[in-house]
Amino acid sequence: MLHITKVAVGVTDVEELQQINLRLAKDNNGYPYTLTRFPPKQVEDILQGGSLYRVIKGSLCCRQLIKDFIPSKRDNGNPCTIILLEPEIIRTQSIAMRPFQGWRYLKPQDAPIDLITNGAQLLDIPVKLRKELEELALL
Repeated sequence: MLHITKVAVGVTDVEELQQINLRLAKDNNGYPYTLTRFPPKQVEDILQGGSLYRVIKGSLCCRQLIKDFIPSKRDNGNPCTIILLEPEIIRTQSIAMRPFQGWRYLKPQDAPIDLITNGAQLLDIPVKLRKELEELALL
């Protein structure tokens, strides 16, 4: 199994990503997606339970299971790859990351822990405080 990371460009928080996903899923049989120019070479490893980890405002803070990679074309005719995702966004421990273009591989041993399964009590922190802690990469 292998994961990938990708910057959620222009997204300010996980709640906004959820709203974007809901809009995209309506047009795509209930599955949100994101586009990337080049498909990963290790697709088979990723499709064995891999996730797309998202960097939001400099913090790797959530993930979605990857359902499939689909070759496609953008509106301008340029080739791209659709990364088809499961709808559920799983919050993770935040890790500070610099912005980058495209996507990067992420080995399972380097992936942050899920807050749902390994620290549900952390999700009970008031939203304002949680956002401040996430921005500081302390949560």
